[in-house]
Amino acid sequence: MPALKGSLSYCRFFVQGDLPPDFRSKFPKAIRLRAMKPLSPDEDVTERTGWCVMGEPFEIDVAYDDVFWNDYVNLGFRTDKWVIPGPLLRSKLREAEAAALSRKGRERLSRAERAEMKEMVVRKLRKQIPPSTRSVDLSWSLDENLVRFFSHSERTTAAMKELFERTFGLELVAEAPYTLAARLGLSKAREATWVGLEETNLAVEAG
Repeated sequence: MPALKGSLSYCRFFVQGDLPPDFRSKFPKAIRLRAMKPLSPDEDVTERTGWCVMGEPFEIDVAYDDVFWNDYVNLGFRTDKWVIPGPLLRSKLREAEAAALSRKGRERLSRAERAEMKEMVVRKLRKQIPPSTRSVDLSWSLDENLVRFFSHSERTTAAMKELFERTFGLELVAEAPYTLAARLGLSKAREATWVGLEETNLAVEAG
């Protein structure tokens, strides 16, 4: 989901909390600590998220100049996931089971043996098929205390929010009529009127 080109569609989040005085030295260290670590076929982990360079999903050595663009912090939020096609897995599993039965001289395997064999087949296929990789751009305007995240997926957004808050120690609050009214400093009467308005989709799209 690109921020640098094409049609732009994003969600907005307000950043709650104050920037630390040394954020320009502190944030790059925190980002590198939680940069993407590619999945390994021998791990039990099936999915992982982490930071990468904006627009470059496979650039995970994130440097200061990659992150700070004037008064913006720009990052890629990368997700890796093992996705093995079901038909391929079933075919390879049948082959492995047939070979094991022939070797053991038996007609069937126990449930535990089948589970162990499936794990072995999955690990073998992971060494042949790379995990799927998806990257979503994030742009944080430090002056506005506003994050623009270029995805509307609830699952992806929730994972990004968790990683952002662990990385920077600041809370993200999704833009909504009530939170926007509070930031605008409306009076109690105007705030009540504002919140009572019909809900409107605040997603932003630009050509």
